[in-house]
Amino acid sequence: MSLTELIGIAIGCMLMALGFGSIAAWLLRRRAAERLLLLFGIWCLMYGLRLVALQPPVHGSIGGSHRTWDYIIAFVTYVINVPGGLFFEALLGPGWKYSIRRVWQLQAAYAAVAISADLILGRPYAAMGPNRPIVLAGLAVQALNVWFYRRRLNALFTTPMIATGGFVLLFFVVHQNLGGPFVPGVDLEPLGVLRFVTALACGVVGTVFRGEAELLAVQRELKTARQIQLSLLPREPPRVRGLDVAVRYVPMTAVAGDLYDFVALGPSRMGILVADVCGHGVPAALIASMVKLAFSTQADHAHDPGRVLTMMNRVLTRQLEHGFVTAVYAVVDTGRGTITVANAGHPPLLIGRSNGSVEGIDERGLMLGFEPDASYTNSEIDLREGDRVLLYTDGVTEARNPAGEFFEDERVRRWLTAADGRDASRFTDGAFCDLRDWRGHPAFEDDVTFVVARREYSQT
Repeated sequence: MSLTELIGIAIGCMLMALGFGSIAAWLLRRRAAERLLLLFGIWCLMYGLRLVALQPPVHGSIGGSHRTWDYIIAFVTYVINVPGGLFFEALLGPGWKYSIRRVWQLQAAYAAVAISADLILGRPYAAMGPNRPIVLAGLAVQALNVWFYRRRLNALFTTPMIATGGFVLLFFVVHQNLGGPFVPGVDLEPLGVLRFVTALACGVVGTVFRGEAELLAVQRELKTARQIQLSLLPREPPRVRGLDVAVRYVPMTAVAGDLYDFVALGPSRMGILVADVCGHGVPAALIASMVKLAFSTQADHAHDPGRVLTMMNRVLTRQLEHGFVTAVYAVVDTGRGTITVANAGHPPLLIGRSNGSVEGIDERGLMLGFEPDASYTNSEIDLREGDRVLLYTDGVTEARNPAGEFFEDERVRRWLTAADGRDASRFTDGAFCDLRDWRGHPAFEDDVTFVVARREYSQT
């Protein structure tokens, strides 16, 4: 085995391994945007196969007649230009006046005719004559389109290392297809391919590492944002005589647009706010922080839900350019046995009576952030011993099961009819288990928040 044959086998095996790896990576991800990875893998695999098949020691090691190996080499040579052309179309589009697409279509037609001719004539390479002109014409069209549409190229392909590798590959391929006018008798094309593929691999690896570093940085920032947002939420509700309160808060992403808050108004009174910002993720979380701030400025009027929402709306209307907020604010007074509620486009507050019936306060005002002059009115209803109050966001009612059905209000009401004598914490645990079982998946499509407050029986 000569040194040239050994180098050819080594380069061919490297390209085949790279091709298999690229195809495997594409199969694992299966994204349309990564079609380049598939086409690049097919081209590397075919080029490596042809290069290995050209080496005589391989024939002796594997076996098979020279005629069989010639057919393999000829067929791969006919076809290899097609994935190359498709790669350029995936990279640049169909080209000027569809020239890139027309080139690979011509190459595909030529490959089909050439393979058929070889088989019919019983002679490998019988249709090889037009191959070089077709390759050179295709390279010219692709090179012109690369220059014409260079601004469309991914930044990876414009780095000096890869651009230089591309020029070297182009020169060596043209040199080989012109019959080797500068270095007769030496096939430089595999070296050009190796140079370009090595540069591309280095660029891809560098891009991956940079992407991973950026992803880790984003994840750290999201973790910090989550910690900040959680610090804005109450660690536990204030203690109010005769009232048992529990919360279940499940963000869809690292940060959420749902918000809940409490305010102590005396030994037997508590204000409860539940709000839901339109959207998800960081933008919704930022607005949720604004809602928290707007609510905190209303401490002097916290006993009046309608006034609280009216003043919050004025603040948010000035600050929000897009989006909206729904909210419900209730003041529970165990001393008087009442609950006073104002609603801004939010799901209704529900009261589960100790006798098993469920009542809802359906009066709703306009969502916060739309109309600066909107006003909100109070609704008052009695709260008896053993009754439960439930405030929740639409992430509960809009949770969908595998069949696409929504959880809906009626199932939320059943939580209250089947509550028995459970305390607030056990109630939220049972309700969330029911919602998760309905969902059939650990993740939700929206933030899920609900607060339950149970008026306890007086001690006699």
